Amino acid sequence: METFFEALNLPKEICPGALNVKLCGQYEAYIENYRSIIEYDASVIKLQGKGCRVKISGQNLKIICFSKDDMRIKGLIFEVKFY
Repeated sequence: METFFEALNLPKEICPGALNVKLCGQYEAYIENYRSIIEYDASVIKLQGKGCRVKISGQNLKIICFSKDDMRIKGLIFEVKFY
């Protein structure tokens, strides 16, 4: 069965509840729709989303602010990996 978003050829990123990562250069990331923090230290931050996980690797990583749905991360970001 085709979903509403597939029928309209809309990208999955705009689906309600999808885990979104927006990078502002190499030093800041804004995460939307995460569910929980799996791991957090200065070199890696792992987050659980609705249908996937994301791993942010870097140096001097810090969660600057967060709410139940979104967060802002600062530090030198080397890699963003969805799994």
